[in-house]
Amino acid sequence: MNKKIRVLLICLTRRGGLLHFNDCLAESLGRICDVRLLCAQNAEHAEGALQGVEVRTLDTGRGAKGTLLKLVDPETWRSIRKVVTEFDPDVVHVTSAQEWNPALGYFIRHRLRKPLIYTIHDVVHHEGTPFYFKITEGLFRGMPDGLVVLTAHARDLLEQKGVPAEKILVAPHGVYDFFTKYKKGLPEKQEILFFGRIEPYKGIGVLLEAARPLLDENPAWTLRVAGGGNIGPYRELLSHPQIVTVNRFLSDEEVAEFMEQAAIAALPYISASQSGVIPTAFAFGKPVIATAVGGIPDMVHDRETGLLIPPNDPGALREALRELMDNAELRKELGDAGRDFALTELSWESIAEKHAAFYRSFIKGQP
Repeated sequence: MNKKIRVLLICLTRRGGLLHFNDCLAESLGRICDVRLLCAQNAEHAEGALQGVEVRTLDTGRGAKGTLLKLVDPETWRSIRKVVTEFDPDVVHVTSAQEWNPALGYFIRHRLRKPLIYTIHDVVHHEGTPFYFKITEGLFRGMPDGLVVLTAHARDLLEQKGVPAEKILVAPHGVYDFFTKYKKGLPEKQEILFFGRIEPYKGIGVLLEAARPLLDENPAWTLRVAGGGNIGPYRELLSHPQIVTVNRFLSDEEVAEFMEQAAIAALPYISASQSGVIPTAFAFGKPVIATAVGGIPDMVHDRETGLLIPPNDPGALREALRELMDNAELRKELGDAGRDFALTELSWESIAEKHAAFYRSFIKGQP
């Protein structure tokens, strides 16, 4: 029988999808490995998250100046060393991008001499990614012993960059079924939902161009645009009586509320590696319309678990929306299939098993 692996997960992201991803992985790994999590002191974990996982926190400062001061504070590194020394992990896994990662990578690999794994959520940087972030991410990506990506497309991109296949694990984005515990039994509305941070690459302009004529034709339907980000460039297109805008970071309860009430989840991304919105929609049994970019086709199988359309094509998006708006039976069929796919292929239990096997390949003495 294999010895239980000791895994130190590090996630310094303070809120949102990357933190949810880390917490779901930590909780599932905790059932088969000895797991400790090091996270930011002010991280906004979901209610009831991290059952059975021992958590240590780190003061990462507030604001750009505070974060920088904490990064160069010797006490920060003494705290990290203490966590690593006391736990003595077999492997350290950094689960999300963060500006501190290059310093963390050097400290873990060269000072503490521990095998290092890193999850890359976006192999190709999105449009609008800050230059400083590209620099820190570029410095860090060459440090880990192993890299985890969420799609076969991402693996192919890394291999094209010269990363050996044995250094890469493909483990899909798990289903965000934890959101369903906030369900209130709200009735579904005739509503299209765009959910997530508003960025140009997510194609909100394409969606608004496609949806506005359909809303005019269908006065009972609404479009909800929900998420933080800059809506300035789209303000005129958003000014429609059937478009509801919630322009701020959403609580977990609000995510569940909006998903419960939605009839269709729309992801008109112009570019993307993958998306946490898809496994969230699947958890609620909602049909998805998404663009065939990056690794999205790994999750959305056309006319099986959703509808796939070309990117940056308002006409194709309009026709896909019209088809689902007019066909409640198809909406239910695709929504049910998406939920079934997520609960089997995207289960966190199977994802944790894949990670544990990958960790063993970097631990001396492990079969």
